[in-house]
Amino acid sequence: MNLNSRTKGILLVIVGTMLWGISGTVAQFLFQQKGFDTEWLVVVRLLISGFLLLLYGYIKKDKNIINIWKSKEDSIKLILFGAIGMLGVQYTYFAAIKHGNAATATILQYLSPVIITCYLIIRNKK
Repeated sequence: MNLNSRTKGILLVIVGTMLWGISGTVAQFLFQQKGFDTEWLVVVRLLISGFLLLLYGYIKKDKNIINIWKSKEDSIKLILFGAIGMLGVQYTYFAAIKHGNAATATILQYLSPVIITCYLIIRNKK
């Protein structure tokens, strides 16, 4: 079966959305029924996804996946993105699931741009 780019893109979006939605529900089950720690789940998730992305990059795109570490500026940006950006977002999302539920955590996540915008409006008085 040969799919054109548009059809392949639509299918990938649908599968990605389904997997993302399922992950919140599975996380809620793991926290509430099996007693998993938020920290453990976030670290394992990020390590596995990082490894899979590096493997994909090595196989499909660029055999030299270590080039990012050759530039000090790029290395710092990557570490900040991972340590503050991805880790922060993942941890707060899963902590919200652990202390509440997946539906509430998802609503809070989608409201965060609105909350940030309101904060900036009040702070800058504009």
